[in-house]
Amino acid sequence: MKLALLKQQVQEAWNQLNSFNGVVLLPDQFQQELKQFGDARFTQTWVRALARYEAINVYKSCLDAHGLIRYDFNFTPDRWDYEFRYEILDEFLTMPDGLDLIRLGLEQLFSTPFTHTEREEADGFFKLVEGQCTRAGLTTGLVRELTGLSSIRTG
Repeated sequence: MKLALLKQQVQEAWNQLNSFNGVVLLPDQFQQELKQFGDARFTQTWVRALARYEAINVYKSCLDAHGLIRYDFNFTPDRWDYEFRYEILDEFLTMPDGLDLIRLGLEQLFSTPFTHTEREEADGFFKLVEGQCTRAGLTTGLVRELTGLSSIRTG
């Protein structure tokens, strides 16, 4: 994403967050708040701000936890925020009960009357989590070795 568009998206996310909170927006407030993320001349500053504001907006607007899985974090390549998916999820996980909400969303998705097709439509979320695990050096998928099997082979 070009820096100009990124700046516009950050401004919109900030406006949405503050209008949601009923705050009267003053022109200098945005620039003041942006300073907490770093120097406005650097793209990474804008990425950090976007991730934070988007994560807070998702957190505050969460009505049903399954919506996090099916919509908010169901990142697909055609979404405008796809390239920032990892940063947004990381920020969401810093929320006090962010991980609990995701866990609840998964429980709802797999234990309530959602169809198999509806679960498959959340593929963007599952790919996101798989990518996060890979980035953290964790493995995903089915564990094929049973616990104790390695002691049998070496014993």
